[in-house]
Amino acid sequence: MRSLIPDSLRRAHHGLATPSSQTAAEDASTDYELLEVSSLPPLNGWLELAVAERQHAAFAPLMRELQEGAPRQDFATLARAVDATGLSDPLILEVGCGSGWNAEVLEVLLGRPMRYVGTDYSAAMTAVGRRHYPGRQFVIGDATALPFGHASCDIVVAGTCLMHVPDYAAAIANCRRVARRWCIFHTMPVLGKRATTLLRKRAYGAWTVEVIFNERSLLELFEHVGLRSRVVLPSVAYDLAGILGEKTSTKTFVCEIVGS
Repeated sequence: MRSLIPDSLRRAHHGLATPSSQTAAEDASTDYELLEVSSLPPLNGWLELAVAERQHAAFAPLMRELQEGAPRQDFATLARAVDATGLSDPLILEVGCGSGWNAEVLEVLLGRPMRYVGTDYSAAMTAVGRRHYPGRQFVIGDATALPFGHASCDIVVAGTCLMHVPDYAAAIANCRRVARRWCIFHTMPVLGKRATTLLRKRAYGAWTVEVIFNERSLLELFEHVGLRSRVVLPSVAYDLAGILGEKTSTKTFVCEIVGS
């Protein structure tokens, strides 16, 4: 099969990257605990094949609902975010793609052509993606050091992956580097008062890190790396008030590159 990855996106790389996206289903996330950055343990549950298989299976009924015309809110939000860029037939790079279900989401909901490349640090995730979406392109890559060239794609989508990257600032800067004009930070868990907070939790049975972002600090970080939030959309419900003492939600930020 002819590769859909243009030369500008090619660069050999097999390092670690952002953990993949996760569903908001109740049985996907358990055993939350607060973490201190100074004592952050290595938590690489997303590398396990069993986790990749469980995650894909958890999304299967949501894909059926999508195909039946009843997309979950975060799916509809992602399509609206891509629409907000105004681009036709964009080359979309998804960072932390998991098994690549968002390619199916966009294919169904956009109603117009788009090209998709998915990257994830987990070889297990990309292997499951290739098996279920053989017509799509998947690359193993690290969100904090993306294996793609400067301004090599039209839109970078970082799904719920950034909530699992302790060095999220480096990941955001890398998304900005690779994007030609637009970055979409999709379904980001945010709160208004508490500082950005790290948690440990079990996701699909394996320990992972989770980041809940102070929204103002997140917007300041976007500006710091040369991104400006142009559109903010509500995404799927995700309230951790019982753990953090403050209501949380998820939002999708459509950011445009500003400056050089």
